[in-house]
Amino acid sequence: MPTTGEFGPRGAFNDYEDHERVATRFNLAYTFSPEERQSDVGTPASNTTLRLADSLNVFDTGAFANGVTVQKLHYHLLSGAAGMKYRGFWLQGEGYARKLDHFVANGLLPVGAVRDYGFYAQLSHMVVRDRIELYGGTSYVFSNYGHPKEFIVGANYYPWHTRNLRLNLHLINVDHSPVSSTFGFYTGKITGQVLAIGFTTMY
Repeated sequence: MPTTGEFGPRGAFNDYEDHERVATRFNLAYTFSPEERQSDVGTPASNTTLRLADSLNVFDTGAFANGVTVQKLHYHLLSGAAGMKYRGFWLQGEGYARKLDHFVANGLLPVGAVRDYGFYAQLSHMVVRDRIELYGGTSYVFSNYGHPKEFIVGANYYPWHTRNLRLNLHLINVDHSPVSSTFGFYTGKITGQVLAIGFTTMY
């Protein structure tokens, strides 16, 4: 965070604080993890976090080849991000490259490694200071297993002049979602529009 030494509380997604100087943040990260199916072949996979771009769990039987189940693999992720905040505007983008390799399976696989690439970008503006925010964003994934993408527009309303309480309304246009979300906005492989409204509290 070279310019101001901070990026808002919890590095939040917006410029609710209305920075008078340009705040910047840059991130570079590498993650490695040896992963296992965590359950016996013939039973549902307990490890549900790793998916292909077509939303299939990599540990599901048949994800790569008919009747073949992956039991172990290595997960690599390289990501880089940049963001800025200034006078109610917030802009941020992130790109990543993922590699899955060192597969251990109960049969032959047609691939030795899976490589995926993707990015997201998002822009927001507090059109009424500490009250109303408008935002938009997009994300893409590029893979041999699909090219999912999404476009988002939305608004936040802060009724009590604090970023910890907000009413949110957003519309997402999804094209073959690669994941299922915790909060129900996405279901794997969904294509179409998702309209959501919710009230969020932070404490």
